[in-house]
Amino acid sequence: MSRWAVLAVGVAAVALADGGVDFTALGEGERRALVASTPRDQLERLMKETPQAKLLAMGQRIILGVNTYRYRMLKQERVRGELLPEQLIDVYVREAPFSVRLHYVKGPGAGRKVLFNPSVRADEFRVREAGLLSIAGAIWLSVDSSFAKADSNHTVREAGIGPLVGRLIRDTERARPLGGFSLVPEGWNAQGEYCGAYLSPPAAPPFDYAKTRICTDLKSGVLMKVEGYGLKGELLEKWHFADFTPDTFPADFFDPDKAKL
Repeated sequence: MSRWAVLAVGVAAVALADGGVDFTALGEGERRALVASTPRDQLERLMKETPQAKLLAMGQRIILGVNTYRYRMLKQERVRGELLPEQLIDVYVREAPFSVRLHYVKGPGAGRKVLFNPSVRADEFRVREAGLLSIAGAIWLSVDSSFAKADSNHTVREAGIGPLVGRLIRDTERARPLGGFSLVPEGWNAQGEYCGAYLSPPAAPPFDYAKTRICTDLKSGVLMKVEGYGLKGELLEKWHFADFTPDTFPADFFDPDKAKL
C-alpha cells in the first residue's frame, strides 16, 4: 500500500471513531485495511449504524465489480411446505454476461452438474446426473421445468450471490415507504462475520421473508450468510457461502459444448 493510501486509511480510521465515515463507500484496499486496523467494538457500532440499503448496495457493487467468482454454498429450502435436506454445492459465476455452473457435492443430487448460459439457450440449462443416470449423458431441460423446481423455489436464472442480493435490494426498496426494515443486531459469529436480523414491516406488500438474517464479511464486503424466516419463525430458506474467491475462468468454461459436463 502506498504512503498516500496509508494516510487515507488513517484519516478514515479517525473518521470512523468519530462516526463520520461511510464504510460502504470505501474502495477495496481502504476497506480491508480499515477493517484490519479497527477494534471490533468500533466496527460493531458501525454495522449497527449502517442502513440495510447501503450494506446491500455495497455487496452488489463488489459482486458486480468482481464479475467472475466461485464459492461453496450450503443451501436449504422449504419447498411446497416441506423443509428439504441441506445441499452442498460448488458454484462458479460470471455476472456479465451472466452464466453459472453448479457442481452438487453433498445432499440430494450429489454428483449432479448444471450449466446455464442464457446467451446460448435463454430458457434451458444443461444437466448431467451422477450414478446410473449419467449413462443418459448430459441433457437440456427447461429452466421452468418440474425437474428444475423439484428442490428449489428459484430457477437457475437466480443462481449466484448477485441475484440473491438483488432480491434483497428489491424488498428493501419496497419496504422504504412503510418505514423500512428494523435491525436486531446479533454480533459476530464464529467465522468473524457480523450478523443482524432485519424484520420486515408488518403491512402489505408481502415480502420474501418476515425476518432476514444476514452475516457480512466486512473485509470482502460480501454477504456470506442469508437466512429467511416466515411469520411463525419457521426457516424458509438458508444460503451459507464459504471460500468466496474472485477468479478467472477459461474462455470455454461456460460453453455447454466444451465444458465436458
